[in-house]
Amino acid sequence: GDGLLVYFCYPAAHEDDAQRAVRTGVEILAELSSLNARLPSTIKMRLPHPVQMRIGVHTGLVVIGEIGSGEKREILALGETPNIAARVQGVAEPDAVVMSTVTQRLVQGLFACQDLGPQTLKGISTPLSLYRIIGESAAQSRFEVAVGTGLTPLVGREEELGLLQRRWTQAKDGAGQVVLLSGEAGIGKSRLVQALKEQVLTEGGAGRG
Repeated sequence: GDGLLVYFCYPAAHEDDAQRAVRTGVEILAELSSLNARLPSTIKMRLPHPVQMRIGVHTGLVVIGEIGSGEKREILALGETPNIAARVQGVAEPDAVVMSTVTQRLVQGLFACQDLGPQTLKGISTPLSLYRIIGESAAQSRFEVAVGTGLTPLVGREEELGLLQRRWTQAKDGAGQVVLLSGEAGIGKSRLVQALKEQVLTEGGAGRG
């Protein structure tokens, strides 16, 4: 057909999959513009208008299942999430990326958006708020956005922060230090580094994230 369904977070999950999905949509449209410019004039003459795309992004839970039998077997994401994504795509104007409010909350501050307001989607009982992507912001990560809007106090990391502070003191005294900070995504590694960075800056040092 004339449509593609693309999965992010399967088969390999990343903590920034929503961001990756939106950025991919933006980059596809940028490449599409370049493609149209490179089309031979003979093809352009036969087209009523340049090649266009509508892209919709939605985030939600799915069940991954194998459909079909024999040689016609494929892995599909089952549930309402792909259906909503298709409906969101249907609302998008040509050459536009539109995302649901669920996705917007996950990438807030990373992209400039136009609020399209609540939209009634076919087959969906409750209107959904949708957002059109205008472009990427200067922020590189959700944590950078959070730093700009204000962080909550750091709680329960006294031992880890104390270790970093001791290493910083040793480094200031001329004993070079290397610290490896590792752990599962979302447990506060960047927040811990930010706390040390703020201390370094108050002491007149040059902190780098």
